[in-house]
Amino acid sequence: MNETMYPPLIYFFGLPAAGKNYAGRVMSEEFGYTFYDGDLDLTLEMRDAIREERPFTEAMRDRFYTLLIERIAELRAGHPHLAFCQATFKEQHRDMLDDAFPDVVFVLVEATPEVRASRLARGGNPVTVDYAQRIGTFFEPPRHPHFVITNNDGREDIVRQLIALLNWFAGED
Repeated sequence: MNETMYPPLIYFFGLPAAGKNYAGRVMSEEFGYTFYDGDLDLTLEMRDAIREERPFTEAMRDRFYTLLIERIAELRAGHPHLAFCQATFKEQHRDMLDDAFPDVVFVLVEATPEVRASRLARGGNPVTVDYAQRIGTFFEPPRHPHFVITNNDGREDIVRQLIALLNWFAGED
Protein backbone atom coordinates (compact mmCIF):
# COMPACT_ATOMS: atom_id res chain seq x y z
CA MET A 1 0.00 0.00 0.00
CA ASN A 2 1.17 3.47 -0.82
CA GLU A 3 0.88 5.70 2.27
CA THR A 4 0.41 8.80 0.10
CA MET A 5 -2.83 7.22 -1.09
CA TYR A 6 -4.23 6.92 2.45
CA PRO A 7 -7.29 9.04 3.19
CA PRO A 8 -6.24 12.10 5.19
CA LEU A 9 -9.14 11.92 7.67
CA ILE A 10 -10.80 8.74 8.89
CA TYR A 11 -13.68 9.31 11.27
CA PHE A 12 -14.72 6.30 13.37
CA PHE A 13 -18.23 6.48 14.82
CA GLY A 14 -20.74 4.13 16.40
CA LEU A 15 -22.38 3.01 19.62
CA PRO A 16 -20.61 2.98 23.00
CA ALA A 17 -18.11 0.11 23.37
CA ALA A 18 -18.25 -0.85 19.69
CA GLY A 19 -14.48 -0.36 19.59
CA LYS A 20 -14.05 3.00 17.87
CA ASN A 21 -11.03 3.95 19.94
CA TYR A 22 -9.55 0.51 19.49
CA ALA A 23 -9.86 0.80 15.71
CA GLY A 24 -8.35 4.29 15.88
CA ARG A 25 -5.39 3.06 17.92
CA VAL A 26 -4.85 0.23 15.42
CA MET A 27 -4.87 2.82 12.60
CA SER A 28 -2.17 4.68 14.51
CA GLU A 29 -0.01 1.68 15.35
CA GLU A 30 -0.30 -0.17 12.04
CA PHE A 31 -0.64 2.62 9.49
CA GLY A 32 0.98 5.70 11.03
CA TYR A 33 -2.15 7.74 11.59
CA THR A 34 -2.38 10.28 14.38
CA PHE A 35 -5.16 9.10 16.68
CA TYR A 36 -7.48 11.41 18.61
CA ASP A 37 -10.40 10.47 20.85
CA GLY A 38 -13.12 13.11 20.54
CA ASP A 39 -14.29 12.24 24.07
CA LEU A 40 -11.30 14.23 25.32
CA ASP A 41 -13.24 17.35 24.29
CA LEU A 42 -16.57 16.47 25.90
CA THR A 43 -17.95 19.56 27.58
CA LEU A 44 -18.52 19.71 31.32
CA GLU A 45 -22.28 19.56 30.80
CA MET A 46 -21.86 16.41 28.68
CA ARG A 47 -19.60 14.79 31.28
CA ASP A 48 -22.22 15.59 33.93
CA ALA A 49 -24.96 14.08 31.76
CA ILE A 50 -22.96 10.87 31.34
CA ARG A 51 -22.23 10.66 35.07
CA GLU A 52 -25.93 11.22 35.82
CA GLU A 53 -26.96 8.91 32.95
CA ARG A 54 -29.00 11.59 31.19
CA PRO A 55 -29.16 11.80 27.39
CA PHE A 56 -27.50 14.74 25.66
CA THR A 57 -29.73 17.53 24.42
CA GLU A 58 -29.59 18.76 20.84
CA ALA A 59 -28.10 22.06 22.04
CA MET A 60 -25.34 20.17 23.89
CA ARG A 61 -24.55 18.19 20.75
CA ASP A 62 -24.61 21.24 18.49
CA ARG A 63 -22.11 23.11 20.70
CA PHE A 64 -19.92 20.01 20.96
CA TYR A 65 -19.72 19.40 17.21
CA THR A 66 -18.79 23.02 16.60
CA LEU A 67 -15.88 22.42 19.01
CA LEU A 68 -14.98 19.10 17.37
CA ILE A 69 -14.80 20.68 13.93
CA GLU A 70 -12.38 23.26 15.32
CA ARG A 71 -10.33 20.48 16.97
CA ILE A 72 -10.15 18.45 13.77
CA ALA A 73 -9.06 21.49 11.75
CA GLU A 74 -6.37 22.22 14.35
CA LEU A 75 -5.10 18.63 14.32
CA ARG A 76 -5.12 18.37 10.54
CA ALA A 77 -2.86 21.40 10.28
CA GLY A 78 -0.03 19.34 11.77
CA HIS A 79 -0.98 15.76 10.93
CA PRO A 80 -1.50 14.61 7.33
CA HIS A 81 -3.27 11.38 8.39
CA LEU A 82 -5.76 11.67 11.24
CA ALA A 83 -7.94 8.95 12.78
CA PHE A 84 -10.65 10.65 14.84
CA CYS A 85 -13.16 8.80 17.01
CA GLN A 86 -16.50 9.97 18.37
CA ALA A 87 -19.88 8.25 18.70
CA THR A 88 -21.72 10.87 16.58
CA PHE A 89 -25.25 9.60 17.08
CA LYS A 90 -27.00 12.11 14.82
CA GLU A 91 -26.87 12.34 11.05
CA GLN A 92 -27.00 16.14 11.16
CA HIS A 93 -23.64 16.16 12.98
CA ARG A 94 -22.11 13.76 10.46
CA ASP A 95 -23.38 16.16 7.80
CA MET A 96 -21.69 19.07 9.62
CA LEU A 97 -18.42 17.12 9.58
CA ASP A 98 -18.82 16.23 5.93
CA ASP A 99 -19.50 19.88 5.05
CA ALA A 100 -16.42 21.03 6.99
CA PHE A 101 -14.17 18.23 5.68
CA PRO A 102 -15.33 16.96 2.27
CA ASP A 103 -12.46 14.45 2.20
CA VAL A 104 -13.57 12.69 5.41
CA VAL A 105 -13.97 8.93 5.25
CA PHE A 106 -16.64 7.78 7.70
CA VAL A 107 -16.23 4.35 9.25
CA LEU A 108 -19.06 2.89 11.32
CA VAL A 109 -17.64 0.54 13.95
CA GLU A 110 -20.06 -2.15 15.01
CA ALA A 111 -20.03 -4.97 17.55
CA THR A 112 -22.78 -7.27 18.73
CA PRO A 113 -24.84 -6.10 21.70
CA GLU A 114 -23.35 -8.93 23.76
CA VAL A 115 -19.78 -7.90 22.97
CA ARG A 116 -20.51 -4.24 23.71
CA ALA A 117 -22.20 -5.12 27.02
CA SER A 118 -19.25 -7.32 27.99
CA ARG A 119 -16.80 -4.50 27.26
CA LEU A 120 -18.83 -2.02 29.29
CA ALA A 121 -19.20 -4.47 32.19
CA ARG A 122 -15.38 -4.71 32.45
CA GLY A 123 -15.31 -1.07 33.54
CA GLY A 124 -13.00 1.70 32.43
CA ASN A 125 -15.74 3.35 30.38
CA PRO A 126 -17.85 6.09 31.97
CA VAL A 127 -20.90 4.66 30.19
CA THR A 128 -22.71 1.85 32.02
CA VAL A 129 -24.41 -1.08 30.30
CA ASP A 130 -27.86 0.27 31.23
CA TYR A 131 -27.07 3.81 30.06
CA ALA A 132 -25.61 2.51 26.78
CA GLN A 133 -28.77 0.53 26.12
CA ARG A 134 -30.99 3.56 26.81
CA ILE A 135 -29.02 6.04 24.70
CA GLY A 136 -28.50 3.51 21.91
CA THR A 137 -32.08 4.18 20.83
CA PHE A 138 -31.01 7.72 19.86
CA PHE A 139 -28.40 6.49 17.35
CA GLU A 140 -29.42 7.34 13.79
CA PRO A 141 -28.20 4.92 11.14
CA PRO A 142 -26.05 6.77 8.61
CA ARG A 143 -27.61 7.72 5.30
CA HIS A 144 -24.42 9.01 3.69
CA PRO A 145 -21.55 6.88 2.31
CA HIS A 146 -19.54 5.06 4.95
CA PHE A 147 -17.60 1.90 5.56
CA VAL A 148 -18.45 -0.64 8.22
CA ILE A 149 -15.93 -2.39 10.43
CA THR A 150 -17.12 -5.21 12.66
CA ASN A 151 -15.18 -5.36 15.90
CA ASN A 152 -16.06 -8.68 17.50
CA ASP A 153 -13.01 -10.82 16.71
CA GLY A 154 -9.86 -9.04 17.84
CA ARG A 155 -6.93 -7.15 16.41
CA GLU A 156 -6.06 -9.36 13.42
CA ASP A 157 -9.59 -9.03 12.12
CA ILE A 158 -9.57 -5.23 12.59
CA VAL A 159 -6.21 -4.97 10.78
CA ARG A 160 -7.59 -7.08 7.92
CA GLN A 161 -10.66 -4.83 7.60
CA LEU A 162 -8.57 -1.64 7.77
CA ILE A 163 -6.24 -2.97 5.07
CA ALA A 164 -9.30 -3.63 2.90
CA LEU A 165 -10.51 -0.06 3.52
CA LEU A 166 -7.12 1.45 2.66
CA ASN A 167 -6.74 -0.76 -0.41
CA TRP A 168 -10.19 0.28 -1.63
CA PHE A 169 -9.34 3.94 -1.08
CA ALA A 170 -6.05 3.55 -2.98
CA GLY A 171 -7.87 1.82 -5.83
CA GLU A 172 -6.20 -1.53 -5.17
CA ASP A 173 -8.04 -4.85 -4.94
